[in-house]
Amino acid sequence: MESRDEGSSSLHWNVLPSSSIAIKGSSNVNTFGCDASGTFTAQPLVGILAKNGKSVDMKGSISIAINQFDCGNRMLTSDLRKTLKADEYPQMTIHFVWLERMPLCDGGEDFISGKVIIELAGQRKPFYLRYAFSKTSSGYKLQGSRAFTFADFNLRPPKKVGGLVKVKDDFDVAFTLLLDNCK
Repeated sequence: MESRDEGSSSLHWNVLPSSSIAIKGSSNVNTFGCDASGTFTAQPLVGILAKNGKSVDMKGSISIAINQFDCGNRMLTSDLRKTLKADEYPQMTIHFVWLERMPLCDGGEDFISGKVIIELAGQRKPFYLRYAFSKTSSGYKLQGSRAFTFADFNLRPPKKVGGLVKVKDDFDVAFTLLLDNCK
């Protein structure tokens, strides 16, 4: 049985430093993953029930320095940073725009859709995401991921070794945000 407080018309989440973001991709040779954990800045995620009485207008964002991503391989890490134009655009930012409804804070897992704007390599693009929202031992967890292409951000995937190793155009960005509460 759902125990959501139907009178709740706002939410306020502080993002905890133990949260993480990962980029996963592949090449014609192998797969790779580049992780960044506890190395971002976050504005609190604040939501207010929209006038339609159902969706939630959101404010807040998380930002990560591109140079904080570590792919476990120095050459691959360097190529990723160069591809994402880290020198010119040192941050990737995820701006939270809206949720389809208030999440359920009853301790079970809740799936909810929302919209974000991702700012990467000088481009700002809106995307729709599906989130998993659940209780943890110390608060709540909001997880989401989405497949992108380098072309979505007007980028070209890196090529290595005279073009013999080619990174595929598609990659996945996944985040796990650990939140302090569900209020």
